[in-house]
Amino acid sequence: MVVPAGDPYLREVKPEATGFDRVEMCTLALDDLPDALQEKVVLTDLEVRRQGPTYTIDTISQLKPFFPKDSFTLILGSDAAAGFKNWHRADSLRKEVEILVVRRPGEDKSEFPEVEIDALDISATKIREVIESGGDVSQLVSDSVLTYIKERGLYGSK
Repeated sequence: MVVPAGDPYLREVKPEATGFDRVEMCTLALDDLPDALQEKVVLTDLEVRRQGPTYTIDTISQLKPFFPKDSFTLILGSDAAAGFKNWHRADSLRKEVEILVVRRPGEDKSEFPEVEIDALDISATKIREVIESGGDVSQLVSDSVLTYIKERGLYGSK
């Protein structure tokens, strides 16, 4: 399940892309995946529709009644895992979900179980920085996501 952030309260600067922009970019990115993989992924705009700061613990609380027999694993990147102690009700969240970290190349080991995958060393922050500096992100995002970014002038794109 992919859950784009609504109002990420830990960000010092409000995101330029709206929550609905993030949902649309995720939709486009998922549409670009092979069919066999698309069938295994669900996208929800649950956090984007919620008013005010969005907390993962609240999202889990909303989802659990719909999946009463399932356990939840929260998959984080290294950057998110590094700041996990600052998350709203982090201790409660740890009791509700398993946490698995996808470690980016060159990142320090986290306190959580980790998996290393053969993936590009990219982050949303890096993508925004490259776009803002006028660089080429065509190898970092799918064509449809890049078109969306450019059409809406996100992150200083043209």
